[in-house]
Amino acid sequence: MAYQTIQQEYLQIPVVTRAYTTACVLTTAAVQLELITPFQLYFNPDLILRNYQVWRLITNFLFFGPVGFNFLFNMIFLYPLLYHIHSEPLNCICMCVCL
Repeated sequence: MAYQTIQQEYLQIPVVTRAYTTACVLTTAAVQLELITPFQLYFNPDLILRNYQVWRLITNFLFFGPVGFNFLFNMIFLYPLLYHIHSEPLNCICMCVCL
């Protein structure tokens, strides 16, 4: 069995799974490093409609709280779920229709 670098392993992850988990990790890291605050991420319809802060439509799904066991377990359970959904197109279609 050939040794694969971390980059090769990372690039073997399906695109949607890789993009979403990377966005979650980067968002959480930005909050942990105090580059942004959680108050800039939460869903607020008034700020979206009146101040045109449209990023709030997406960022509320990317932040799972501070780095700790909760974040770790969210990532551990989220990765296989996304990988399974992405690997079978019928599951992905059913999931999108149900949501």
